[in-house]
Amino acid sequence: MSKTRDLIHRTLEARDSVTMAELLEATGLTRPAVLYHLRALMDAGDAELVGPSRGRSVRYRSPYDHRWEVPLDEMVAEHRLWNDLRADLLDQDSSVGARGIHEYVFGEMVNNVLDHSGSQNLTITRRATGRSVGISVQDYGVGIFQHIADMEGLADHHASLLRLQSGTYTTDPDNHTGQGIFFSARAVDHFSIGSGTLAWQVDNVAGDSTVTRINAVPGTIVRWTLDSATTRSLPALFEYYSRVDDDGIPQFTVTSIPVSVAAATDNYATRSAARELLAGKQQFRVIILDFANVENIGQGFADEVFRVYRTQNPTVTIEPVHMNEQVAFLVDQARGMWSDR
Repeated sequence: MSKTRDLIHRTLEARDSVTMAELLEATGLTRPAVLYHLRALMDAGDAELVGPSRGRSVRYRSPYDHRWEVPLDEMVAEHRLWNDLRADLLDQDSSVGARGIHEYVFGEMVNNVLDHSGSQNLTITRRATGRSVGISVQDYGVGIFQHIADMEGLADHHASLLRLQSGTYTTDPDNHTGQGIFFSARAVDHFSIGSGTLAWQVDNVAGDSTVTRINAVPGTIVRWTLDSATTRSLPALFEYYSRVDDDGIPQFTVTSIPVSVAAATDNYATRSAARELLAGKQQFRVIILDFANVENIGQGFADEVFRVYRTQNPTVTIEPVHMNEQVAFLVDQARGMWSDR
């Protein structure tokens, strides 16, 4: 972090909230210069707006109530860190479900830092807003998308994100299943993971998922929020994405793919985009394709997914959800052709 940005950051931390005038006085910079650094701090999760986004009443603040800096060479295990911090991280009246979900996501994200990031330290923050608690875990290592790209020889960070989304990819298969981020992103109200200049954001309240470009983030930052009175259930989530095998044992054989994020395109017209979307998913018995935010698809895309892929993988069921009329028309047409084959 630059000296100027660090000065703004420390000014925010020292008060409940500050005005632009107070930041101008603290830094001696022009308004455009302060705004430039503020936007970078907000993209990195180190600042946020309070109240309206325009006018004299706009204020800025540090986006947390508590902050912990953890040297990783002094840390034994993620569960011990959770035990040390949980009283400060959780609301006293948090539901049993909220406590269990926070503990699960915290453990998965901190373990990822320990095993994969190469970072020397870890930053954890907590912010309560109304009934919701928000927690972030940030490392300063190579970055999750870059790490996957390096391991797999991928062309860009979006290709790395695509590997993460199905829930089976890991760079260390002997010690990890790849399911931690998959379930964490679906267990909470809001989840985001940012690294480099890319952020994947999941809104489980609105049923939405997006990828956005951000100012460069060092390492990886994961944020999540959850209503302290939530009725969400981890066992129910695991059950939803599982099917019982022939021996009566539940297996993780269901995945959910947000098409608007995973397809790396904005027209969804081609067969190649469809093949990229479904690459490496043959091990699942059910693939839920979420078409939220997809306005239209091409006939070739629909045919590749719902006829060709199904013909080549007859044991896989593809379940489309959140389709508008245009998408549903082409999907129904392709499914009808598969059933008539």
